[in-house]
Amino acid sequence: MPTQDGLIIGGGISGLALAHWLGLEKNPGSWELWEASDRLGGTIGTDRADGYSVDWGPNGFLDREPLTLQLIDEIGLRDSLEPANSQSDDRFIVKNGRLHPVPLSPPAILTTGLLRPVEKFRVFGEPFIRARRDDSDESVFDFAARRVGRGAAETFVDPMVSGIFGGVAKELSLPSCFPIMREMEAKYGSLVRAMIAKMRGKKRAQREAGSTAKKSGSAAGPGGRLTSFRTGLDVLVTRMGERLNPIVRTSRPVGKLTRIGDTWEVTANGSQPMHFRRVIVACPTFAAARILRDQDRELAAALDSIPYAPIVVVATGHRREDITHNLSGFGFLIPRTQKLRTLGSIWTSSIFPDRAPSGHVQFRTMLGGAGDPSALELTDDQLWQTIRRELNPLIGIKADPVFMRVYRWERGIPQYTLGHRERRARIEELASRHPGLSFVGNAFYGVGLNDCVKMAHRLARTISNDTRAPIPRTP
Repeated sequence: MPTQDGLIIGGGISGLALAHWLGLEKNPGSWELWEASDRLGGTIGTDRADGYSVDWGPNGFLDREPLTLQLIDEIGLRDSLEPANSQSDDRFIVKNGRLHPVPLSPPAILTTGLLRPVEKFRVFGEPFIRARRDDSDESVFDFAARRVGRGAAETFVDPMVSGIFGGVAKELSLPSCFPIMREMEAKYGSLVRAMIAKMRGKKRAQREAGSTAKKSGSAAGPGGRLTSFRTGLDVLVTRMGERLNPIVRTSRPVGKLTRIGDTWEVTANGSQPMHFRRVIVACPTFAAARILRDQDRELAAALDSIPYAPIVVVATGHRREDITHNLSGFGFLIPRTQKLRTLGSIWTSSIFPDRAPSGHVQFRTMLGGAGDPSALELTDDQLWQTIRRELNPLIGIKADPVFMRVYRWERGIPQYTLGHRERRARIEELASRHPGLSFVGNAFYGVGLNDCVKMAHRLARTISNDTRAPIPRTP
């Protein structure tokens, strides 16, 4: 049986982006991309029904990453981009049964009802807190509590971590989840001083560029605007799948990988083994562990050591008159101190107006996460009753939804828990003893779409240079 050049295992955004950066659309050679399910995209998907457009998992990306925008340009989708509505800039946090605007300036912090006076005083004392100079691991919560106080950490940082990772701030690693925060403290000694320096640098860059430099901060938060595509995020993977169609094989689950001589023998369920000089594993680490267990039990165990958080996404459509709140904003997050099961709710039709039919609105509400895995076991009706009970005091819900979709992700988001750097380094070490084997995905250096695109780009350059780096490290 002839040996082919390469195989990409996994048709999520990481695998698709890698295939693109390798130039396989124009020069496929003897490469293939295998996806276990009958569709591409992984957690990226969109349902369209009854005038609603509903994203299954992620609902966009921040437009601050040049490589993502370059990829979009190269596949001809720039004109299909849809930035978040500027009217959705405001974000809220729930406390004591009320929605409070997130304070984004010193005067707003002084007047917010989210913090007690002593907690506000502690926030303003951040520049005077001694910086931590060693590089040992530290939880996101402990870092925030050390820099701005426990009250601010519980109110702002804990729900932010739930919104991004579906995780628990006290369990997640700061240098793995937010490495820039550790770098800011190490370089400037204070987050406030770091932000002042950054603002001065941007003003200087704007002056040098004649005030044409791109501003940061938007409806998505600092450093970029949430952006998707008209009708839904699956437009991206659909276009990439069309362009890569000659090498894509869906419904092709890999049984196992075996190193035989200078090649990899890959067995797919129900088909004859095939041989490849190089294999890139772009599926979740728990799936990678399964297919590599016979080849290397140590490597499989290291891959299996990365936990995933379960997430439930509940999309509901409502008649506009059935919601009393004006819905001017992005949505809200709920700190765990409020003892509610809902993690947060995004006002999708305020962000992207065409995601609901005229006279209707759409919400995407998240439950579960690492702190409440049993939410996955709730029936659709139980989920809605929980949401209505917890959201009604906040936005005023007069009636049941006229449209509803529930998406349960048993292992939805990888968790960069304390010790993640060591687990990642162990995987890199073990993988390096297998020539031609590489990994890419959101379980290593970042969980967002931009992170996957960047890691795929680095690996493509590594492969093109034909050097051995099983997992491309962040520069």
